Amino acid sequence: MRLSRRWAALIVAAGILAGPSVARAQGVIVIDPDAPVADSLRLAPPPPEIVERLIGVFNDSATTRFVGTFTLPAGSQLTGRVALFRGLLMVQGQITGPVFVINGDLYVGPDGRIEGDVIVTGGRIRIEPGGVITGSQRVWGERAPVYRTTTGRLALREQRRPLGALGEASRSFTAAGVSTTLYLGTGRTYNRVEGLPIVVGPSIGQLVAPDVDFRADFRAIVRTTKDPTGIRSRVGYDARAEWVFGVPARAVVGGRLRSEVVPIEAHPWSRVEAGWLSLLMHEDAHDYYQARGPEVYAEAELLKGIILSGSLRHDEERSVRANDPISVFRSDRAWRPNPLIDDGSYRTARLGLGIDSRNERADPTSGWLVRAEWEYGVSRDFAPVALPRSVREPLPTDREYHYARLWVDARRYARVNPETRINLRAVGGGWVGGDPLPVQRRVSAGGGDLLPGYAYRARNCNPDGLADPARPALCDRALSIHAELRRRVSLGLLYRLRRTELTELDRFIGIDRADVVLFANSGTAWLVGDGPGRVPTNRIPVLREWATDAGLGLDTGGLGFYLSRSLVDREPIRFTLRLQRRF
Repeated sequence: MRLSRRWAALIVAAGILAGPSVARAQGVIVIDPDAPVADSLRLAPPPPEIVERLIGVFNDSATTRFVGTFTLPAGSQLTGRVALFRGLLMVQGQITGPVFVINGDLYVGPDGRIEGDVIVTGGRIRIEPGGVITGSQRVWGERAPVYRTTTGRLALREQRRPLGALGEASRSFTAAGVSTTLYLGTGRTYNRVEGLPIVVGPSIGQLVAPDVDFRADFRAIVRTTKDPTGIRSRVGYDARAEWVFGVPARAVVGGRLRSEVVPIEAHPWSRVEAGWLSLLMHEDAHDYYQARGPEVYAEAELLKGIILSGSLRHDEERSVRANDPISVFRSDRAWRPNPLIDDGSYRTARLGLGIDSRNERADPTSGWLVRAEWEYGVSRDFAPVALPRSVREPLPTDREYHYARLWVDARRYARVNPETRINLRAVGGGWVGGDPLPVQRRVSAGGGDLLPGYAYRARNCNPDGLADPARPALCDRALSIHAELRRRVSLGLLYRLRRTELTELDRFIGIDRADVVLFANSGTAWLVGDGPGRVPTNRIPVLREWATDAGLGLDTGGLGFYLSRSLVDREPIRFTLRLQRRF
């Protein structure tokens, strides 16, 4: 039986890896479910049909084309399609016709006028008082994957897809002004609760008015592992509809209805990495609960790169049990139990602030990325888990229960020279007010991306003598700081496959350039309050109580290989394989 389970797991992995050949034939859209909502506003990639249109327009001999910065002086006129690639188009005169700015910015001066529709990718639109654009304005903050050939034409740049996207396929088409994408994917994860979630459904988009886009997604989530208790349904869903208003001061208003199995903590691994770890090594680094209910949300870009967001949710949050999905190795072992949460009906309000000045999302070399989220939760109908008093006092059941939580992740990217970069990060948060946090909002530190020189959840606030095989995260707060020095080196180990349908496998058989990474991390997690083993609410633990490690690694862009070791505790040297950047 063990052999058959292993072969089944290998077939699952092969199915995931085989995804690109199907996807490539159908025109893939890379969907990132891990990306924060704010990224959809600031750095949304242009869809394939827009990229195809941009290439066609720029390569058309009837288009007036510019490369680099161009200024149309006051009193001057241009008629017909205008396209600019990689630069700044400054309009002080008048353009009669559509305008396409590809991986650049558009500036309309006080006397500038554009009589036509405008599309901008990889940049922004700035309109001075008095400037006019009569047509629609559509902006995608992320650059279009195109390059200029030696003949001066644009061509599609082949992009390596992340490992998490290998099992995805989609097909897009447009009819009567409505853009539709049919999507089939794996949910980019694999876990001990759902097994391999299969995600399927359509997305639609339409320009319903000048500067107003309507988008809707409908996703069914089919879980390949059945819950014998019947608490968790076999099929979940995630449906949302939203309207995007205005350029350049963009805003989004939308609603969502979901029934999902969600992780308690977003670290120490991403969903993709945690999924591969579960499938291959029989180790699930996340804990989960089921959330079901409606949500309304809104966000707006107040200034360039500064985004304010907010949402209201009413979720039924329920514990889910670990099942017994297959894995390639160690399948004879039992899965780590999934911990119980404080089941109940929760109403939550969230406010978020995002600051993003990165020069690009995939591989930034300069700028800031700051994400902060404050959450206030209320419940009148919940069943708290009994925890030791040394961790949490009993929660009130005779009145309204409420809590407040804050989480901040700040990153700074700086280039020293063309080959050398220094990156810094500070991340942490937790309880900030009200009653003690529910189990599903508690935190820990250790392992993965935060403290790779330490064991998984080395700091989880479980009291001595509590033998809980689930090893839940029970801390009130966590904080860690990170620094890394990256040096780009040329390896020249690239072998180019001749079979075009297999080019997605380039990452596995060749490395052209890579980053040598020297890094250090320090962090801890703790309980808040007075008494033994706790830290007052207005303080953080003294530095001698922090866990600190350092290490060396090689980041090839798709795979990262790291060795790290604790600098203050007796821990062995640990090897970590990452499927994405550290941060």
